[in-house]
Amino acid sequence: MRLITTPYWWEDGKALPAPCERVPGRVDLAVVGGGFTGLGAALAAVEKGARVAVFDAGQPGQGASTRNGGMIGAPHRPELAQELERYGRGFAARLVREGCEGFEHTRAMHETAGVYQHTGRVMLAYTRAQMDKLVRQADLLNGLHPQGIDVLRPGEMQAHIKTGRYFGGIFFPNHGAVQPRLAHDAMLARAREAGVEICADCAVQSLTPAGAGFRLETERGECFARRVVWAGNAYTGGAHRWLARRIFRIPSFIIATEELAPGVIDRLAPGGRMMVETRARHSYFRPSPDGRRILFGGRAALVPISPQAAAKRLQATMAEIWPEAAAWRITHSWQGFVGFTFDRTPHVGEREGVHFAYGYCGNGVALSPWLGHKAALRALGDPEGETVFAEMPLQSRPYHAGGWPWFMHLASPWWRFVVDGRERAQAARDRAG
Repeated sequence: MRLITTPYWWEDGKALPAPCERVPGRVDLAVVGGGFTGLGAALAAVEKGARVAVFDAGQPGQGASTRNGGMIGAPHRPELAQELERYGRGFAARLVREGCEGFEHTRAMHETAGVYQHTGRVMLAYTRAQMDKLVRQADLLNGLHPQGIDVLRPGEMQAHIKTGRYFGGIFFPNHGAVQPRLAHDAMLARAREAGVEICADCAVQSLTPAGAGFRLETERGECFARRVVWAGNAYTGGAHRWLARRIFRIPSFIIATEELAPGVIDRLAPGGRMMVETRARHSYFRPSPDGRRILFGGRAALVPISPQAAAKRLQATMAEIWPEAAAWRITHSWQGFVGFTFDRTPHVGEREGVHFAYGYCGNGVALSPWLGHKAALRALGDPEGETVFAEMPLQSRPYHAGGWPWFMHLASPWWRFVVDGRERAQAARDRAG
């Protein structure tokens, strides 16, 4: 059977918006990008009485918002220890608290729409040293803002996943899952019902100051906006070069298995959890919402590769966890791009009057609607837009001019053959010892 190279999620969902025929001549707020960030911004602004238009170069949401694994929870990044050292404990605690607040905002929205599943999430330790780091991470996160994160010793793992591959883990009981396409559909429908104008297949080609606002030149005409929120994240292009130089994108690949025999997933993943590994390959996997398939993602490469090559690599990794997975048929293989900042922290800000929220570093499903919301309120001058994510400097690097990060072509073989090889060797020594 032919391998399907569009996301599994796209097989469900509402009809896509028709291409925009004419853009509005004047709006209070123009939002560039129609994914979770852009719709979060649009909803916040329209609820304040603004006239809002969303411009998307393609179909809204068909970038990262509907290509991801659908895992949702408060940020749990290991970089938090670095931020604590750099900014102090009080600032780190504010980051964690607002991350939890953002997750609750997004969770409540998706619960209201009927698209949220409460599943919990397990971070899986690939080596003993990584398990030690997870224990410290759980202590730090619970200490900064109690979340009920539990440490799972090796003997406790079987309640969550049937494999001998891991040396324990930590469990986030409050985390959950969405079907990304349905979650985006619900936000899009809500925005349209509220009066937001959706301009699909309408790329913004230039953005220039004009009087008391901005002139947006698009494929389908010109629009004047008093304020602008840039919501392109990993897909930020040359129309705003300053932002493009401060974010880089890494591909993430996902496969979906065929429908498995009844009882297989209950046996192999009895908790129905979201799962994320600690190793550099960053495998993440979950049951499909109907419990019939496994969706398995990860860094099959740091540069784009064919869906067929990605499927082969991801299935081989999945079979390391569950050997019987080597015989499963793969029906879907696709990729999206994750937006990373150079400090691996999301940012909200403003540059020459253009407001933005981006750089979610893998936490976009939870944080992007919230930080888009914050960016729009800041653009409107509303004090409710205050956010700790606007208080950190946004970094650039002299070797990144925006666009495709050429340096990933150098990093990809090193990551795959050296870093991954070292981790495999260490895990083997840990199992032998």
